Amino acid sequence: MFTATLASLLLLPAQNPTLLVLNKAENTVWLIHMDTGKVVAKLPTGSNPNEVAVSPDGFTAAISDMGPRPQDPGKTLTLVDLKTWKICKTVNIEPHSMPHGITWVSNKRIGFTSHTTDSVVEVDVESSGNISRAIQTEQKGTHLAVFNPDFTKSYAVNAFSGSVSAIDFKSGKVIKQIPTGARAEGISISPDGKWVACGNLGSNDVSIISTDSNAITHTIPKIGGPIRTIFTKDGKHLAVSSIESGSLEVYETGKWTKVASVELKQKPIANPQYGTQWPIPMNLALRKNGNLLVVLVTSHAVAEVDTKTWKVVKTFDTGGLPDGIAVSEP
Repeated sequence: MFTATLASLLLLPAQNPTLLVLNKAENTVWLIHMDTGKVVAKLPTGSNPNEVAVSPDGFTAAISDMGPRPQDPGKTLTLVDLKTWKICKTVNIEPHSMPHGITWVSNKRIGFTSHTTDSVVEVDVESSGNISRAIQTEQKGTHLAVFNPDFTKSYAVNAFSGSVSAIDFKSGKVIKQIPTGARAEGISISPDGKWVACGNLGSNDVSIISTDSNAITHTIPKIGGPIRTIFTKDGKHLAVSSIESGSLEVYETGKWTKVASVELKQKPIANPQYGTQWPIPMNLALRKNGNLLVVLVTSHAVAEVDTKTWKVVKTFDTGGLPDGIAVSEP
């Protein structure tokens, strides 16, 4: 009996459902136990951490240290060992500094975007950060990138050019530049790889791109500040963060008609200096059970939304100015 009890107490951290939250105001990543809401670790990152992703095996998290400004760019990725809840490596990615969007291509390789070189870059993190390739988008403000399921194609959103670059990731060549809308920023790809959704902050709409034709087939209009998009785990719905309404707008995939609007006002803003009357939703992530996690920047919180009822079921407190989030679940 004692042995069994002791074993249950000595479970590896990676065996617990863990929420990782980057806090830009304090250059930290918080690890939060999702069942209890308890903060189990607060770790230092590089300057101005923006995005975080968990490796396919669930044992490592990678963080893009973007840096405070173009004149003082971040030059590293920070890696967190999720078995020990400790920083295990800092990877230098020069000259491709100001890293932002980040995706694990395998358990050893990471794809990230560089605002300095406007590239989608692949780095081998096991070999002290050897750059495998850097694919220039030939656009400005390359911000985030998504990949199809077999990592043969990538779609990079370019905020300052208002476009999405369709990339053959195997050959390292840009296939097509797709004009979307002003201040294109939020981008996601459906689980089957058929659709890409690009939120355009400047034009307040979402461009729907078919990956078969690499062309826009539909535009969802009148969304106030669509800063992030994400497809649900089953691919049936697209959720969009609206920073102007402080809500999550939900659309049916394929028809692109609105099916729900999730109010996020259950959590008040953390500081009146923001001048808003609602929490501002930003980054999005999915749990294994399909529930959606939403960063509420001005509330210093993350909300968990049930994607069957489209209701907020839980909130987690974070550090100052949360941004990137990811989930590690057994």
